This record gives sequence, C-alpha cells and structure tokens, in this order.
Amino acid sequence: MIIRSDHQATTGDVDTSMPQCRGVDIQDLSIAQLQKLMTEGTFSARDLTECYLERIRRVNPVLNAIIEVNPDALSIADKCDAERKSGKIRGPLHGIPFVCKDNICTNDKMQTTAGSKVLIGTKVAADAHVITKLRRGGAVLLGHSNLSEWACYSSRGGQCRNPHNLAEHPGGSSCGSAVAVSVSMCAFAIGTETDGSVTYPADRNGVVGLKPSLGITVCQGVIPESSSLDVVGTFGKTVEDAAAALSAIAGADERIH
Repeated sequence: MIIRSDHQATTGDVDTSMPQCRGVDIQDLSIAQLQKLMTEGTFSARDLTECYLERIRRVNPVLNAIIEVNPDALSIADKCDAERKSGKIRGPLHGIPFVCKDNICTNDKMQTTAGSKVLIGTKVAADAHVITKLRRGGAVLLGHSNLSEWACYSSRGGQCRNPHNLAEHPGGSSCGSAVAVSVSMCAFAIGTETDGSVTYPADRNGVVGLKPSLGITVCQGVIPESSSLDVVGTFGKTVEDAAAALSAIAGADERIH
C-alpha cells in the first residue's frame, strides 16, 4: 500500500485523499504560492489550517507521523488572519502551518516528551528558541511530530511509517517531520539532527531536509542528545521551502563563541 500526497485512495474505512482548500489543491504548492493565495484572498490561514488538520485526521492513523495536535492551531490562524486584514504581515511564513519534532519544547497545551512515556504530564517552562522565532514570524504550529524515542535509534507515539511503502523504514529520528511534509500534513516542518536525523528521513520520504552547520540554529529548549552535535533543521517539499523555514529559525549559537 502507498499513501502519498499525489495518491488519493481509500484504505479500508480510512479515506486518505487530500482535502481541498476552498476548492484549491494545495498539495504541490510552495510556501510562496500559499502565501500569494492568502494575500489574494483565495483562502485564509484558518482555511489552510483546517485543510491540514483534516489531512492529519485522514492519514495519521495509518502513518503515525503526528504525536499530538495543537488545540490552539485554529485560534493562532485566526490571529494571523486578523493581522493580515489590518495590513500586518510578519514575514514569509505568516499564516503558514508547520509541525515540530516532539523533542522541541513548546510552552502551550501540548506535551513535549521526546517520544517517551516517561515525560508524559511534564510541563516545559518556555518555548524553544526556534519556536519563539517561528511564532514571531506568524507561522501556525499544528502539532508535534513523532520521532524515535529520545531521538535515538516511540513508546509514546508508536512506529512512524513510510508513506511510499509501509513496509519500509521511514528513517530516524526526525521521521514524523519528514513524513508529515511528504504527505502534505503541513507546509513545512522542523526537526533535529545529531547524526543523520534530518537528512536520512528526508531521503527516505522524498522531501528536502536542511541540516545546518553547528551554530546556525540555537538548540535552547531542545531535549539534548549531544551538546556538541545537535542542530535544529528543516523539512520542505522544495529547497526554497526548507530554506525559508531555516531562514526564519536561524540565529547565533553561543556554543561556538
């Protein structure tokens, strides 16, 4: 069985087709194209967020890419729409939905657990640095993506699956982020890499993964694996999308000074 963004099928009682956004097929659209359509009024950030949430509802039971959905996603989108109407655009990611790996802290109603049942019920004190930057840029956080537990080679999220072939490995450890982008559960995603955890799942799932050099992105608020190797990277369907996301989260890292 294959579940891809360009493959509309029904698997048993589960409809895995891609929902349209106000009559627009968004699955192959870039971030810039989505932004243009929102600017033109074809659809809103709320419409786009609802479309991605419906996509998650349809395919995540098969793929296990999303570990938790953000209950505040629609209210964030509404705020973005209100700002757009008033003439305020925060940047190229304004109103664009994304997911983050579950080892990247978000100080909201979701739990950050690194995919482990051990951390269920804990509360983080603040957003990770990269999440703060994305929120300031107007991006809409849809949820947390699944990962190999503790970002190592998920007791909480179960096994994430490869949408191109469910019998194949999706790669580790940022597999949920890569799968989510591959099947259009979001416009872009962020993950972390210590040793291949962005580039490998990107390759396995047919998306672009950008792993920056140490120090390009700040790992404050990321559950650590190795302080000398960990970086936050990005996933997109195109190089331009992954680069736009990386530009939004890039910032000096005190570890190299």
